[in-house]
This record gives sequence, C-alpha cells and structure tokens, in this order.
Amino acid sequence: MECIKKGVLHIEQRLKTVEKAFHLVEHLANQPCSFNELIHLMNSNKATVYRFLSTLESLGYVEKNPSDLYQLSYRFIQLTSKMTMEANMIQMARPFMKKLLERVEESVLLAGFTGHEVRYLDKVESSQALRIVLEPGKQVPLYTVASGKLYLSQLKEEELHLYLKMVPLVPSTDHTIVDQAQLLKQLENIRQQQYAVDHEEWEEGIKGVAFPIWDGGNRLAAALCIAGVSYRFTDEKIENIRGYAANIAAEISIQLGYKEKSN
Repeated sequence: MECIKKGVLHIEQRLKTVEKAFHLVEHLANQPCSFNELIHLMNSNKATVYRFLSTLESLGYVEKNPSDLYQLSYRFIQLTSKMTMEANMIQMARPFMKKLLERVEESVLLAGFTGHEVRYLDKVESSQALRIVLEPGKQVPLYTVASGKLYLSQLKEEELHLYLKMVPLVPSTDHTIVDQAQLLKQLENIRQQQYAVDHEEWEEGIKGVAFPIWDGGNRLAAALCIAGVSYRFTDEKIENIRGYAANIAAEISIQLGYKEKSN
C-alpha cells in the first residue's frame, strides 16, 4: 500500500510539473518576459523557473530576444503551421481519397511523417467485409510500411545514414526488412519508380502501396496510401491501379502548389 501511495504521489508531482511548464509557455505566448517577471507571474521560485526555462531553451522552444527577454521561438510557430497545413491538406485530399476508393475498393489513407515514424492523418475505409481498419493518429516505424520507405527514399545520403545509425531495424513480422544493405537497395528503386510497396512488413496479412504528395516547395508533404489484405491486394492488382493512384496523388500535389520540374 505504501508503494502505491508513493507511486500516486510521484505521478501527481509530474503532472504538476507539466502544468507549470505549460503556464510558463502561456505567459510567453502573451508577450516576452524577463526572468523576474516570470517568477512573479508563475508565483514560483527562481530555481523552478530557471529549470523550466533552461529545459525549454535546450529543446529549442524558448529563446532570448535582443532586449534580453524570454520569448517563444520560431519552432513553436513551425508546429502551429504544420498543424494548420495538415488540417487543410486533410480537408482538401479527402474527395480525392474517396475517388480513389471507388476505383481500387481498398482502404485509402493519408500519411504524414513525424520524427522516425509515419503518422496516419486520415482514412476512407473499404466496404469489403474483411478490410484494413486503421485509426488516424496511429504511428508506425518508417522502415516497416510503404509510405515510410517512400519518405526514407527522399532523404539526403547523410540524413539516411544518420537515421540508420539511430534507428535499429527490428522485425515486426517475418517479412520486415532488417538488413541495411537490402533496405538501401530497395530505397534506391523506390526513388527511381516514385512509389513504394510493403509486403506484410508491418503486420502479417496486410500489404500496402504509397505514392508521393509534394508541396509548393517541391518537398514530400505526405503520402497517399492504399492498404488491403494480402490475399486480395495482389501484386497484379497493384500494377493495374498504380497509374491511376499516382495521378490522384499528383492532383493532390497540384492543389498544394506543386509544380513539376521542367527538364
């Protein structure tokens, strides 16, 4: 019982710490503040405020301006911009996803990228009795799914090698590619063909294919994915719908301001 009480107390203390950190962020969102102003606004002591500021500075979310006042950094603005962009992209892409669903009769997903993972932003589900049910917000390792491999194929050489150095290739299924040389060879093929396939590499019985969605800066903004059960979503079916799906992804890219590079 004593251990349980200590555990609950520890959790409560951590929650209070998070709450205080967000109070500090809220104060800085209103206006830049000096160290002493933050102590007063937070009704806290120097050591606590200094600890929060130091942590947020080290993470790149807080900085000092030329007047020596603390303020939120551009990184916060980037987060807000990304959320707004994703929300707009989801709304814009959904009619195209429904159009693709009518043709392929398999679940269609919109995937974004965060850190070392794919994060699914939206989906339209197949009406098939046996279908892929994947909720938006789900995150999976980049190297295990088609959309993630598509993303990895667009990294610069030094960025890709840093990723492979930091992220161990752990098998999710017997089909997961865990050999770096094999993965690098596949990424080169993906880079050339401009689409990616995964063969039950994340989950047994599920096959996926992904196509790039580019933004106005000619950067990979997201991936348009199709996922189905492997016995039905065959290589032949993928080949038959590949051109149509690529064109749908291109239409979404154009809506995002993408302009194909001229030769």
